[in-house]
Amino acid sequence: MSTLVQLARLDEIRPGQMLRVEHDGHAYLLANVDGEILAADDTCTHEDAPLSIGALHGDCVSCSLHGAVFNLRTGAPVEEPASEPLRTYAVEVRDGAIFVALPGDE
Repeated sequence: MSTLVQLARLDEIRPGQMLRVEHDGHAYLLANVDGEILAADDTCTHEDAPLSIGALHGDCVSCSLHGAVFNLRTGAPVEEPASEPLRTYAVEVRDGAIFVALPGDE
């Protein structure tokens, strides 16, 4: 079961930009892809580096450490060296606020 949690405001992320947000000790990456907000974990599955300091290319993010690339819509690694997918999250934007569906207590 997931819970919608407000992690940011829409005016904090312009198109083509990313934002690292921490909530309950976990880092999330928010990316504005042509006005659509995508959310994923902010940690590369290859070497635990923050993806938010990498580069956004369309709906993909590249890790600045070793160049792994992930699709932010699916979490799939699209370029090595990463082989494990990135966790992604559903997003809702309401009244200028960005809500992300985070896992709740099971």
